[in-house]
Order: sequence, then structure tokens, then C-alpha cells
Amino acid sequence: MNILIVEDDYIIAKHLQYLLNGFGYEAKDIASDYTMATEMLSNKVFHLAILDINLNGYQTGIDLADHIRENYQIPFLFLSSHEDIAVINAALQSAPHAFLQKPFQKITVYTAVKLALKNYRLAAIAGESDMEEKQDTTVIKDALFIKEKHMFTKILLSDILYIRSDDNYLELHTSRKKYTIRETLKNMLNQLPPNFFFRVHKSFIINLHAITGINYVHVIINDIEIPITNDNRNELLSRVKTFS
Repeated sequence: MNILIVEDDYIIAKHLQYLLNGFGYEAKDIASDYTMATEMLSNKVFHLAILDINLNGYQTGIDLADHIRENYQIPFLFLSSHEDIAVINAALQSAPHAFLQKPFQKITVYTAVKLALKNYRLAAIAGESDMEEKQDTTVIKDALFIKEKHMFTKILLSDILYIRSDDNYLELHTSRKKYTIRETLKNMLNQLPPNFFFRVHKSFIINLHAITGINYVHVIINDIEIPITNDNRNELLSRVKTFS
């Protein structure tokens, strides 16, 4: 998961980066102002943005939050040392998914990130998120087209080995590359041909033709062990028999 940090205090930004990387996230990108942040957003896929309310220059973190909400379907949280109610109320108008108060501690950073991701997911489930209104994927004949930045990339269905769900995102694993997209596993499954793909677990869809082995608890695809639920095991075995 790529996280964009937008903070004009270098020491604070680097400390935040250190903590996020320690949690297992990818937090390689730091922007110090609105212009730098918008350029990074247009050139790279991010899954979360942490925005300082006060930034160098004329445009603030609130302006950047509005830009993100209008142009990108990603969660964001505000980072602030403000105790001014008027400023906080102005920030709330941008509907952030969480707040992180300075000075922050390790546990508060962890909690704020998890809360932002959870709130974004709940908004998507409730149909309040743009992610529900505009799909980033579509299947046409034998290919899946996924939205990356401002274009659609074609992936042949036969090249997809398995799909893994991670909160609001899906990982599409092919033999050559892993793609990360904003989509729900349910929406993806509804688009895929059922004779080729099967949901073996609440977090996994597999390509039936890519299976290299099956044991009691796992499906094996190219040495990758994917869990099978008890309810799906018998149906999976019956599906596989149709290929023999």
C-alpha cells in the first residue's frame, strides 16, 4: 500500500515516513506543498494520503483534500497541530477519513491510518464513495480492462492466476506482474466468467486453469498456497473434475 505524505516540516515528515514503513506500508513519497503533491498524485498510484493542514504556499492541505476528493478515489486524513475550532471546522468540510494530531506517537499514527482505511471502506459499502459509483474495471470478451491513472490497461483473463482482496483494493496476480486496483471482490467476481474463475475464500478468487495442486486446506498455484474454506472445497473439486 503506497502512502503519500504531504508535510512541509522535513523532520516531522521523515519521522512519519519511518513509522509508516515500520508498519509495513510503502511511504517513499513526501511532498512539501500543494503543487508537488498534485504532481505526485498524477504520476503514481497511492492508496492513502496524509495531509498537513498548513502547507508552504498559498494553497493549504484543505485545498489538496478537495482536489483528491474530486479527482481520486482514495482515503485521506489530516495532520494538524491546530486547536482553532474555525480551522478544524473548515477541514471537516472536506470530509477526511481520520485526523492525526501533532505531536503524534507511534500508536496514534497506526490508529489514524487504520481508522481512515476503515471509514473509507464503510463509506464504499454504504454507497457513499465514488468508488461505488464508477467502476475502475470492465470485462470485454476475453480480457479485463483496469483503470490506471487516465487510461485502461488490458489484461487477458487467461493471464490472471489469482486475485487477492486487501481492504478496498484488489491485487491481480499474473505470471509477469501484480496489479493493484480499487475494486471489491464481489464486483470483480460478478464480471468474471464462472467457468474460468472461482472464489475459494472470502479474500481470494482463483483461475481454475492455473491450479497446479490441491490439498486439504490449500489450492496451489505456481508454489503459492491459497486457502480454501470448507464450504468451497467440494465445489472446487467438482469444478476441477470437469477439466479432466
